[in-house]
Amino acid sequence: MIRKSIIQILLLLLICSAVTAQEIIQENKELFKTREIKKSIPLSPESKVIIQAAIGLSGSIRIETTEENIAEIKYIKRAKHKSKSKAIDFIDIISVDFEATHKGLRVDLKAPNPTPWSGTNYMGSVEVVLILPEFCSVEFEAQAFEIDAEGPFESFILPASYKKIYVENVTKQVDISVTNSKVTARNISGEIFISTTHALLIVDKVFAPHNKIEIRNERGDIKITDVVGELSVKNSYGRIDIRKYSPMGGYNSIRSSNGPITIAIEDFATTKMLVTNSYEDIEILIPNDISSQISLAVEEGSKIEVVDIVTKPDFIQKNRLTLQAGSGKATINSSVRGHGNIYLRGFSKGE
Repeated sequence: MIRKSIIQILLLLLICSAVTAQEIIQENKELFKTREIKKSIPLSPESKVIIQAAIGLSGSIRIETTEENIAEIKYIKRAKHKSKSKAIDFIDIISVDFEATHKGLRVDLKAPNPTPWSGTNYMGSVEVVLILPEFCSVEFEAQAFEIDAEGPFESFILPASYKKIYVENVTKQVDISVTNSKVTARNISGEIFISTTHALLIVDKVFAPHNKIEIRNERGDIKITDVVGELSVKNSYGRIDIRKYSPMGGYNSIRSSNGPITIAIEDFATTKMLVTNSYEDIEILIPNDISSQISLAVEEGSKIEVVDIVTKPDFIQKNRLTLQAGSGKATINSSVRGHGNIYLRGFSKGE
């Protein structure tokens, strides 16, 4: 009986050792890591995937897609400390749970709260590569992780982050809110809301003819290229630059303050477009065959300039101009408060 108990204890120790033992590699004087760890489970396309990370845990998440009905995760845990034993302690308290749910998949990146490296120059982190079937819906609770994701995804939802985000190829919904970091979104459609602060925001290749596209920034530039849809953009203390723009829907709105606005319109299929600024210029490039009522207004000491477009003046004052281009079915209203000019320039398609 005693012998049997000893054998059971030894087996338990062997199992625990196999589970917890991790080969640790020293990358430099204070940086240590595990070897890559891999796991996989079956997963159907169009599943819901939730990725959650502990507060105080940072790192990177790279997401790729596959045509196979399988989800795979590969990850490396890292720690920085001048003591190897302390670094190993950091690595040991970081865990990655990868499990199926009734709706799809859940990935939990876990660490204690607060982490032992919190408030120090040391750190624990995890680098994740996640491979998913195509057209999954991905939702994050991972504020301190850089994310690089290439779909196709049905949706991509990130309600709060302060790290750099890149996402490409989303078909139905994009909802991203970031603070103080660059955001890039390409080849997206459906319901769209993207915001950041104090950093560059890039949106490229958007097709959302039946949805509102909302873009927000503060003290950072906005660059939008090749967009079809009803656009609502707001910024302050940063440039707005919109190219290859085909406004649609009932109401397109471009608003800024203390940052220049440049808009180049390709096709015009909206009912109303409003462009406003404060203390900076507005430049609007439009096809010279556009059909619209155009109202432009600036304050004392600023100017309005209209070139290379055939229009019929309806109302002319020193700081206000109302024009009709073509049959004037839609309206373009543009104004600047404080010092700032408006430049309206026509061009022939194909130029």
